[in-house]
Amino acid sequence: MSNPVQEYLNKIQDRLIGLDDTFQFKCMGCGKCCKNREDILLNSRDLFNIAKKLGLTMAQALEKYCEVFIGPSSRIPVARLLPRGANRVCPFLDGTKCSVHDSKPAICAMYPLGRVVSGKNTSQGIHGGQLGMQLQYTLAPVSCGRRKHKHTVRSWLEMFNIPIDDEFYLLWTDLIATLSAIITGLEERGLSERTLEAAWHGIIGAIYIGYDTEKDFLEQFKENRTKILRLLKTLDEK
Repeated sequence: MSNPVQEYLNKIQDRLIGLDDTFQFKCMGCGKCCKNREDILLNSRDLFNIAKKLGLTMAQALEKYCEVFIGPSSRIPVARLLPRGANRVCPFLDGTKCSVHDSKPAICAMYPLGRVVSGKNTSQGIHGGQLGMQLQYTLAPVSCGRRKHKHTVRSWLEMFNIPIDDEFYLLWTDLIATLSAIITGLEERGLSERTLEAAWHGIIGAIYIGYDTEKDFLEQFKENRTKILRLLKTLDEK
């Protein structure tokens, strides 16, 4: 049986980069990477940071700046930044600068780095659980910016306050894969549209809405994660 996680890891072997390996890059703030983009997906922490920065609730930030759709493959709700205008510009682009620079989504802050989850459970995919999972980093080919500034992966992550061993990201990746597996299974069993929509609303609440930006994010995420998994497990057992 094919394993899409392992197949993907095999494809990107030449792009993997170690924590203390170096790369050269400096963003020149041209704003080009913030235009004609419809692929900036947000996780819970991204939306939490943006909402807190702007003094909004997560529900308000989600409604004002995002679009939620059902992933065609994952079958669960996904939030992405909703671009604006003919040039499909990021809603946070102000001239050529990011208006939420210190709270921007991790995928934007990390560029040109990316990250993937691998580990002991890749034979079952991420759904196997977070035990033994680890983060690996990738370096994307870039044609923008300058090459006069040298960084290590470690120093780059520290500059943007992104944890090297990011507990949230591991839990998030595991959660998304688990939710996807449960919902896909329920659909295959012929779950009613009404019940399916209730499950989707529950996921949106747990992932994107049910947080107080004045409280610690990670503890809230762990609580919401437990609640939504318990709810969906109940549906799965019916």
